[in-house]
Amino acid sequence: MTTLNPRNERIKRGYVEFLRQADRKSEGTIRGVEKALHRFEEHTRFTDFASFKREQAMSFRAALAKPPAGGKALSAATVLSTLTAVQRFLRWLILQPGVKSKIRATDIDYLNLSANEARAAAAAPSKPFPTMEQLKHTLAKMPAGTEIERRDRALFALIMMTGARDSAAASLRLRHVELDRSLIVQDPTSVRTKNGKLIESVLLPLGDEVERAFADWIVYLRADLLYGPDDPVFPQTATRIDPARGPVADGLKRLCWSSSAPIRAIFRRAFEEAGLPYFSPHRVRSSIVEYAYRTCRTPEEIKAFSQNLGHSHVATTLSSYGTIPLTRQAELIRSAGKAEDRDARINRLLDLVERNFA
Repeated sequence: MTTLNPRNERIKRGYVEFLRQADRKSEGTIRGVEKALHRFEEHTRFTDFASFKREQAMSFRAALAKPPAGGKALSAATVLSTLTAVQRFLRWLILQPGVKSKIRATDIDYLNLSANEARAAAAAPSKPFPTMEQLKHTLAKMPAGTEIERRDRALFALIMMTGARDSAAASLRLRHVELDRSLIVQDPTSVRTKNGKLIESVLLPLGDEVERAFADWIVYLRADLLYGPDDPVFPQTATRIDPARGPVADGLKRLCWSSSAPIRAIFRRAFEEAGLPYFSPHRVRSSIVEYAYRTCRTPEEIKAFSQNLGHSHVATTLSSYGTIPLTRQAELIRSAGKAEDRDARINRLLDLVERNFA
């Protein structure tokens, strides 16, 4: 069975180069595109991209909607993102020399979902996230007897206090930490931030245990291990070979993590030991927004939380991470109009819209 088409591979290399250098896409986005194109190639049995026809489009769209034999069906959101990635690739392809005459642009449109299907994919239910109380409980259960355990607790505490993405946390260096100002500067020249954005995050005051878990770790790195400004905040785990057990953890080495996988593993282990379901580091961003809902009293405070997460607009915070749990939604609806004067609430809402959504 064919598992590779050399001509397709050359075309894909050119497209990846375009995405990386001209379209300035992140490596994570590029990996998603590569996965989508591979799905399409598998479906067409690695037929040349240049022979694309609408029959392939319709067949591929239908196949994505069906669960594979003995497998699980793709989510509506994954189907939509896969079809969109293939469409964009093909629209790039027909602009390349010698291809435009072989592919009809209108055939690419057959990769579209119906309007109802597209709306359903975009309106997927919000994912669950931990409450701040669950996060504090989990941190309290994390051990702190070794260097590695202290590093893991500090990492967990930092993400609780900033909502930093795991890729950014993995690449933080000591010069990005200003304890005297309770500030983390995610400098895109050396920190892997989303869209290369400068993000200045003030540490949330979540209590002594949370704050000290991170602050004590920074002091330990600087005073005891003599780490300098360019050394990692969260160093990799060093390993050695044990004759009986094979590779085992053996302290730290002065290198940043090259991926986010170790951070997700730390979170998975922490929640398991705390007796809670796993929540990815990214879900903590929703926890912080929910915390903001409960603590903020003015539009300016909401805007501050939004900036802390690296959002240019409050609308991004409220639409992407702002889902209110159903129990809280019911509580707010039932208490509407009882806690404060109706006119005052309307004025606050108008002020929020005027200052942050215009």
